[in-house]
Amino acid sequence: MSLVKGINPGRLKHRVTIMRYQETEDELGNTVYELAPLKTCWAELRPVRGKEQLEYYKSVNDLMYKVTIRRTDVTEKDVILFRGRQFQINYITNPLEDNYYLELMCTESKDHAVKEADHG
Repeated sequence: MSLVKGINPGRLKHRVTIMRYQETEDELGNTVYELAPLKTCWAELRPVRGKEQLEYYKSVNDLMYKVTIRRTDVTEKDVILFRGRQFQINYITNPLEDNYYLELMCTESKDHAVKEADHG
């Protein structure tokens, strides 16, 4: 029996969009950064842990997720969009350094939303 490299593609059952900040101008000519779609791909989302804390006298909820995708040009500055929810990428690992797939450790903050650009 041979060892199969990579992961079982059946695990990648969620369609996610990788969003990247792009420089645009507003109606006054000021430079603003808005999220724009970069790529849509299949992924596996698994909750890792949740954290609820009191920060500046208000409750803050942060949920950690591990998002597994096939290797692509994603960076820590990008945002993962899934069914209207946004996940900030904390760090990216390349398991076994085989360049088959990436694991993105992400935080979904219920209290801090990221502005998304309207394109189309």
